Amino acid sequence: MSEAQKPAPIFPRRAAPLRALIITMAVMCYLASLAIGALVLIHRATDSWTQGLSQEVTVEIRPLSDANLDDEVAKALQILKATPGVTSSSALSAAATAKLLEPWLGQVQVGDLPLPRLIRVAVDESSPPNFVLLGQTLTAKVKGAALDTHQRWQSEFARLGRNLTWLTAFVLGLISLASILLVTAAARGVIEANRSIVDALELIGAEPGFIARQNDWQFLTTGLSAGFAGLVAGLVTFASLGLFGGAADESLASAGRSLFFAPEARWQLVGSLIAVPIAATLIALFVSRITLMRILGKDL
Repeated sequence: MSEAQKPAPIFPRRAAPLRALIITMAVMCYLASLAIGALVLIHRATDSWTQGLSQEVTVEIRPLSDANLDDEVAKALQILKATPGVTSSSALSAAATAKLLEPWLGQVQVGDLPLPRLIRVAVDESSPPNFVLLGQTLTAKVKGAALDTHQRWQSEFARLGRNLTWLTAFVLGLISLASILLVTAAARGVIEANRSIVDALELIGAEPGFIARQNDWQFLTTGLSAGFAGLVAGLVTFASLGLFGGAADESLASAGRSLFFAPEARWQLVGSLIAVPIAATLIALFVSRITLMRILGKDL
């Protein structure tokens, strides 16, 4: 069938209600894409934080008046090297410790404050050391030593991640509900505004099945085009966070790079977002078919 012989859409593409439906679906799909991206990012960030904390512990050695700090650090390193389950340990220099405190204290000279020394300890996750025994040994043999296993931070990060996940899922649910209501109203508006066309088709003998197929095809193309427009806008937003985040927005830029450019996150994100235009299209199809069948006085 040539282009000239193909039946035209039963509803004009430039009709105001149809344009409103396209814009509404595109905006809601964009918001849904952002919410899904936030869910993926929170999940990955929480896993990264908790995994990083579970792979390392920290030994802090406070400076005491009756002990040489460097000697106590050397003792702690010897104990850690002989401890089963410890894969490596390294002491941070006094300058590196001062650098860690800059966000709170600003630039400080090493000799200005009695800074503690920190030792980073990497542990074997499959066979970790006995932290209770290790802490007791360090406390007994190294003056001013204390072992921090980060377990409190792990639980805090895990709880924060769960709360953020539930909050984002709730927002996504609200967006989905709003999308259904808006698309329902817009689709009904399109059909009701062009009810005279449907009545005219019935008068000239058009079968309900033909009208329904034409309606379905038009709302299928409308839903897919609007849904993918919102999807592309969401992907561009995530990519922009990684590519163009400035120094003031470094956290956003890092999040965007982690979310959009990391291979394991990229496919998880894209796979989740593909469902957005599909769901929007199915909603538009279902609502428009129900409305049209009611006008025609037929069962769905």
